[in-house]
Amino acid sequence: MEMRLVLILSFVSCYYTRYVSGVTTQSSENAVVKETDTIEEVNVMKDNYHELLKRVMNNEIEIVDLKRREKYLKNELENIKRYMACQMEELNDFTEEKYDNLNETKAALMKTMISFSQSLTLLNETIQELSHRLEIQENLRREENLTECRNKSDYFYKKITSPGYPLAYSNNLNGNWSIDVGSGYTAKLQFTIFSTEGCCDFVKVYDAVHATDLIGSFSGKNLPPEMISTGRYMFVTFTSDGSVTKTGFSAYVYKITSK
Repeated sequence: MEMRLVLILSFVSCYYTRYVSGVTTQSSENAVVKETDTIEEVNVMKDNYHELLKRVMNNEIEIVDLKRREKYLKNELENIKRYMACQMEELNDFTEEKYDNLNETKAALMKTMISFSQSLTLLNETIQELSHRLEIQENLRREENLTECRNKSDYFYKKITSPGYPLAYSNNLNGNWSIDVGSGYTAKLQFTIFSTEGCCDFVKVYDAVHATDLIGSFSGKNLPPEMISTGRYMFVTFTSDGSVTKTGFSAYVYKITSK
């Protein structure tokens, strides 16, 4: 019995020793593994920290550079603003000066145009006056030629002209000439000059004492034909409207011996 007890105690003691020894060995191994993992984690954290530190430093450098560029751009913007303000001021001064010059030029141009218009009007008036004088001289020359070339059997009786001849007649005229060449004669009317407003100013010739028995009505620039009355009487009228006037007319009256 005692031997069995000794054997059992020995077995228990041996088992316990082995168990404790196994547990201790396993714990040591686990501790070594944990320490290795911890070291690796620490190394990883150190690497991460260094990387983060590098990024922070790089960011700080970029921030400093951005601030420097921002300051530079602000200075450039201020310089541009001052430059543009100066340019705008110069432009305003230039515009005002040019505007004043433009007004002066316009005023001078208007004076020149007015002067030119007055000169042109004066020139036209001078041309018209010279043309009228030439027309008068030509009319007088034609009258002289017609008088010299008349039939020797005709006897000069009188000359009739439009009012104002050889100058232009006036507006709103209503004139008439009663012709009586006497017993035994007939009247011959010969126009030497004729110029009236074609539409509105008329010379009418009648073969009578008054405005009856019309021979012809004439206006414009064409010279009327020679007209002879059937008796001793002839009646001439001239009317003008209120607008254009011309030189008018000039005519010679001859008396012809009745046959």
